[in-house]
Amino acid sequence: MPKICLCLTGSTIAQDLEALERYRDKVDMVELRADYLDPSELFHLRAFPEKAGMPSILTVRRKTDGGKFDLGEGVRLVTFARGLAFADSDRRKNFSYVDIEHDFHIPSIQEAARTFGTKIIRSKHCLDGMPADIDKVWRELSSRPSEIPKLAVRANGMADVDSVFRLFEGGAGRGERVVVSMGEYGFCTRVLADRLGSMLVYASAIGAGLEAPAPGQLDPSQLLETYRAKEFDRDWSLYGILGGPAVIHSLSPIIHNSGFSALGLRSLYLPFPSDDVGSFLSLADRLGVRGFSITVPFKERVLPFLSRRSAEVEAIGACNTAIKDGSEWVGYNTDAYGFSSDVRRFLGVDSMKGLRATIVGAGGAAKAAAYALNSLGAKVCVVNRSMSKARRLAEAYGFEWSGMTERAADLMERYNDLIVQTTSVGLEGGQDGDPIEWYEFSGREALYEAIYSPPETPVMRRARRAGCRVTNGLGMLYAQAEAQFSLFSGRDYPKGGPSCPIPTALRS
Repeated sequence: MPKICLCLTGSTIAQDLEALERYRDKVDMVELRADYLDPSELFHLRAFPEKAGMPSILTVRRKTDGGKFDLGEGVRLVTFARGLAFADSDRRKNFSYVDIEHDFHIPSIQEAARTFGTKIIRSKHCLDGMPADIDKVWRELSSRPSEIPKLAVRANGMADVDSVFRLFEGGAGRGERVVVSMGEYGFCTRVLADRLGSMLVYASAIGAGLEAPAPGQLDPSQLLETYRAKEFDRDWSLYGILGGPAVIHSLSPIIHNSGFSALGLRSLYLPFPSDDVGSFLSLADRLGVRGFSITVPFKERVLPFLSRRSAEVEAIGACNTAIKDGSEWVGYNTDAYGFSSDVRRFLGVDSMKGLRATIVGAGGAAKAAAYALNSLGAKVCVVNRSMSKARRLAEAYGFEWSGMTERAADLMERYNDLIVQTTSVGLEGGQDGDPIEWYEFSGREALYEAIYSPPETPVMRRARRAGCRVTNGLGMLYAQAEAQFSLFSGRDYPKGGPSCPIPTALRS
C-alpha cells in the first residue's frame, strides 16, 4: 500500500508544522519543500525532522524542474548540506529521505546522506511531456541499486498516461520507486499509485491554505474519504467518468464512491480527464475499467466506439453511460431520466402539457432534455450558436429553432415558461460567461441550469435577481447517477442518497 506523503509548501517552517498538525492522523510522511521557504528559514532546516515527528523528505526543487528555487546551484548545495549536516546518530532526528535530481551529483552530499541513514530519491521531471525514449529514461534513472528512482512525467494527453501504465504493468524496475503523471490528465496515477508500484502518493495541504506544488495533487482528506486510499486494492472493480479537464471538479466520484462504501462493495470510481475517446478506452482496457460515465464533450463522440446501444441512446443520439460486456462496450443514457425526474420536482408537476420551454444548446445534455420534454408533452424551441445543430435537434421532434440571432430572442419570448440552459458556458474550469446575455428575464420564467459547478452561474444569478425561480443541475446529477449506479453494481443506490447534500438555497 503506497504511503501518503504530505507536501509542505509554506514560506516558514512554523507554517509548515501548523499545516502538518491539521493532517497528522491522515498521512504517513511529509516532504519539506525548502524551495518554498523564505531564505532566512533555510538556516533552520536541520531541526525540522525532529519537530515533525514523522519520516521526512528534504526537497530543494529548482525552477527548471518545476520548483521555486532560483538562488543558484551554489546556494542550493549549501542548503542541502545544511539540512543534512551534523546528522545525529538518532535517525529520528534526521531526514529519512533527500530528493536529488538525476543530474545533480555531489559525492560529499550523497555520502553524508548514506552515512546517517538518509535514503536518496533520484528524481527526473519531464515537464514537456512524455519522452519518446521513456523506456531508456527509466532504465538510466533506476540503474543505481542504492537509490530510489522517481519519475514524474507531465501528461499532455491520455495517451501519455497510458504509456506510463504500460511501462510499469510488467513490473519494470522492481524495488522501491516513485512514479506519477502530472497535470489534469494524469490524475488517475495519483489514486492508482499502487498499480504503478509507486511507494508514495503525494498530497497537498490545500485545506490548510498551502499551495499545491504540482497540478492534480489532492488533499489527504480527499484521498482517504472520497477515494478510499487506505482501502483500495488491485482486485477492486474500477469505474470512472470520462470528460474534459473540468471533470476533475465533478461530484460523481463522491456520489458513486459513497454508494460503494455504504454497501460494502469493493469498487472505486475516478475522474478521467481526457483529450480523446480512443486513448481513454486503451487505458480503460489496460486498467480493467468495467464501466464509466460520460460528460462533455464526449457524449456524442463516444457513439462510434459502442458495440451496442440502448433504445434511449438510439433515440437521443447521445450516451452518458458505458458498461463493459466481455470485450464490448454497451451504451446507455440516464440523463433523460435524471432531467425528467428533477425538472418535474423543480416545477412541482407530473405532466408538462401546455408548458412552453426553450432549450439553450444542442449537445448531449440538450438532446436528453429534448427527449424528456417531448415525452412530457411540452412545446419546445431550441436555440444554439450552431444553427445546423439547432435545426437537426429541433427537427427530430418537430420543435421550432434558431441560431443566436434576433429570431432567438423572439422565440424565447414565446417559449419562456421554462428555460433549460445546457451549454458548458459558465462551467467551473471551462468558458466563463452567460450564454444568453442578450435575453432579458421578466421574472416569470423558471430557469433550469444543467451545470452544478459552480452552484450558481452568471445566468442563474441574473435570472434570480430578476425574480425568476432558478435551480442548478445537481438534482439531475443525483438522479442520473443513481440510475448509473444500478447499471454499474446491479444494486439500488443506498437509501438516504449521496453524502453531499443539495444546496437548498438554489432549489426554489
